[in-house]
Amino acid sequence: MLQEAGATGDLAAAIRSHASPHFVIHLANGESGGVDFAASAAREMYEAFPDVALTLEGLVSEGDRSMIQFTMSGTHTGDLRGFAPTGKSVSIPIALGFRVEDSRLAEVWLYANLFAPLIATYAESHSDEAV
Repeated sequence: MLQEAGATGDLAAAIRSHASPHFVIHLANGESGGVDFAASAAREMYEAFPDVALTLEGLVSEGDRSMIQFTMSGTHTGDLRGFAPTGKSVSIPIALGFRVEDSRLAEVWLYANLFAPLIATYAESHSDEAV
């Protein structure tokens, strides 16, 4: 699916070709939606971090469920959900849970530690303070 999206530039079409008709993605903040919602969220991330790189950390799969752990790295150069670009490089731990139905994606759960860049920035800016 990701190779298809990279080749065509159309993430929504790539998701649609691999998703079940009732596909749902669930975000950690409680938002959820279908294919267009997932494509919009991914597009928003790629626009905010155009140099995004994903590093696989782990993968577990059993039955119809899988979990992928990876790190997303990139430079925040675009608006992201109302947060103005900072120009800073970030590294964000992410976990994706998947449920497959009839060999198609039925559900995805996205968990991203968005506090990781804030903690790193705070630690850098306060490194000279006694602990």
